[in-house]
Amino acid sequence: MQDSISDTPMRYKTMIKKVLTPLLLCASAFAVAQQQQFDELTINQLHEGVAKGEFTFKEVTQYYLNNIKKQNPTLNAVISINPNALKEAAIKDSEYKIDQKGILYGVPVLLKDNIDTNFLPTTAGSVALKNHVPKNNAPIVEKLLSEGAIILGKANLSELANFKSTTSVSGYSAIGGQTKNPYDLNITPCGSSSGSAVAVSSNLTLISLGTETDGSIHCPSAMNGVVGFKPSIHHISQQGIVPIAHSQDTAGPIARTVEDVQLTYSAISKVPFSKLKPGLKNKRIGVIPILNRFNERHQNEFNQTLLELKNAGAIIVDDIKLKHLDKVFPAEFDVLLYEFNQGMTTYLSSTGNNVSVKSLQALTEFNKTLGDNKQALLFSALQATDKEKYQNALNIIDKYARQQLDDLFRLHHLDAIIAPTTGPAWPIDPIRGDKFSGSSATLAAVTGSPSITIPIGMRNNLPYAVSIIGNLDSDAKVLAISQAIEQLTKGRVPPKL
Repeated sequence: MQDSISDTPMRYKTMIKKVLTPLLLCASAFAVAQQQQFDELTINQLHEGVAKGEFTFKEVTQYYLNNIKKQNPTLNAVISINPNALKEAAIKDSEYKIDQKGILYGVPVLLKDNIDTNFLPTTAGSVALKNHVPKNNAPIVEKLLSEGAIILGKANLSELANFKSTTSVSGYSAIGGQTKNPYDLNITPCGSSSGSAVAVSSNLTLISLGTETDGSIHCPSAMNGVVGFKPSIHHISQQGIVPIAHSQDTAGPIARTVEDVQLTYSAISKVPFSKLKPGLKNKRIGVIPILNRFNERHQNEFNQTLLELKNAGAIIVDDIKLKHLDKVFPAEFDVLLYEFNQGMTTYLSSTGNNVSVKSLQALTEFNKTLGDNKQALLFSALQATDKEKYQNALNIIDKYARQQLDDLFRLHHLDAIIAPTTGPAWPIDPIRGDKFSGSSATLAAVTGSPSITIPIGMRNNLPYAVSIIGNLDSDAKVLAISQAIEQLTKGRVPPKL
């Protein structure tokens, strides 16, 4: 009897074909079923499925790695892959117990590539840091690992978290290239946590971490149809993250559901977290028109959302006046420049021997050798050395933002504030840069307050989102209200890749 099918007489070929065809079809059907089973997977569904023996952590990790291999050449959402991810997933399977206590046990996670890891480079998208492998993991990475998470790799970002050039292109870095929006490859993914949001939206990971100084989680999450949460300032450790400004910087989770954001936040927060029951009945939710002035094209959608909240029992407090924002914006810019100057030099000076650039000044000189002349913000930061001007800026923010927000919550007995997350998306323009029309992120950014963006539907085939803003340290309340809105609107629509 011959050894190969090609040498087998025709009648045996026919018999073998009859036997193999249904087997191949079954295998193909199984692969499709598994793909559908893991699409839009949540943390609780992952744990329930493994507990029932329906699949393994390794199979789910392989699913995401396969998606990255297939989709990332188009999306450019992922900069690097952890070569040990599958091995770590197999260990999770071998050690798994149903009463496992880790909140994120076996959960695949992507990290924005400005978060330190001692097993992958941390580049912030900059060529100057391409060989930078930190000595230590950032504390939030240690928290993820202690809760059992599997680090898949690093996500692309706007270079230096979008604090480099006044004509920057959101989602572009010299290391990772241009991140693409999965709903329309020609439209901005926004930034700077571009890859973190795109990867979650496209099912390249179960959850991710981004970072935000002013809108860097909110804008990409909104434009890529996912949930992004900026916790209260200092609830999450800032250590081991390439900085912009310590008075505003924070990491935060990005996921496809509020519940997954909640679970991830509880895993990485330094502050004890107690989940509140979702609900809108008798919740007083404020509307500040000045936070909505960039949103003329989507005003109908926002008004419809307010109506739905009202019908669900929320009390909408309209037409709240927020004064002197015109003083806050320039003050914020002064603070960012001053703190970036100090913080970036401190970070660079602590890098190892594989990084030759040890100060902000040295970084600008290095970029010049690459022919990179788009460094306006870096040059401005180098000039930001006036400590008195910096302190005056902080005082303006405290008076016209922090104190005023606190007064508004107390005066109107608010539980939260609602606003459109960002203006319309724009085409990617590598020459002229972003055409950003505005967002509601600044108020929460400068006050350090918690804020979350939630997809509530689609317009012109692109996601549309609103943000829920709380007073300082009201993170649990913001998450509970957001989960109720998510359950009401069911606004997440996956992209068709």
